[in-house]
Amino acid sequence: MSGMNRRIYGKVILTGKIKAVTGLHIGAQKEVSEIGGIDNPVIKNPVTGLPYIPGSSLKGKMRGLLEILTNTRLEKGEINLPYEPGYCTVKEIKDKKCRRFFNKAVGKVVIHVCNDHNTAINCPVCRLFGASGNSNFPSGLIVRDAELTKEWENRWRDGEQITEAKTEVAIDRVTSAANPRTNERVVAGAEFHFEIIYNVEDLTQWEDDLRNLLTAMKLLEDSYLGGSGSRGYGKVEFTIESITFRPLGYYTGEEGERVLLKMPTKVEGVRESFDEVFKIEGG
Repeated sequence: MSGMNRRIYGKVILTGKIKAVTGLHIGAQKEVSEIGGIDNPVIKNPVTGLPYIPGSSLKGKMRGLLEILTNTRLEKGEINLPYEPGYCTVKEIKDKKCRRFFNKAVGKVVIHVCNDHNTAINCPVCRLFGASGNSNFPSGLIVRDAELTKEWENRWRDGEQITEAKTEVAIDRVTSAANPRTNERVVAGAEFHFEIIYNVEDLTQWEDDLRNLLTAMKLLEDSYLGGSGSRGYGKVEFTIESITFRPLGYYTGEEGERVLLKMPTKVEGVRESFDEVFKIEGG
């Protein structure tokens, strides 16, 4: 059961900006086809009409990158995790009895999901990002939708262009036929406000979880968000502007929140000063 013996000691709230270093395309379903129009529009807030980054896209990408890192570290013997009996490395995968780290097919993608609660609580991926299925282990993270910052919203209201149409031509390698398509993307330089909330449920694991979160954010900076990443789209950069710890007493009205960081800092800066920033125990 997802609520089995759960506790809460507080919440760590990270806020800041995500900058689109290159054009960003997170697609939306197109409702109407127009000759000469956009073939692949970006997702937009239905109320404001402004582009945004869905929390599911941000969280899913970070999870995928942390899965790859964890699998690699298992392969190299750098970590030894209590995964289900029969787990084996890629080199041994020819054995039909082997259990693979990437063990659940979702469409055309295979992801990692722990199969029971006890395994999930000791898995750096599932403990942080959650696991569905038999374990039904809830995520320790809440990742909000990232809307345009007020500055960029005002620039849009003043008439500045915040999306662009980029036409690309795909060449059929057999027939050499050209197939031009037009992608909409958020312009380079645009900034979005993000908020990530981590639930402190275990006082022995919160440090590892937050380090893994920062690692996933840094991996994303050197990967891409959204579509067409191999063609230059989707390079992003995080600036963490504040980190706040709200202990249990904050929610019962017995004590206040504690500001752990209140100046804009890059991800690597927070990682380097981790022990100084994250002093939350005893709250």
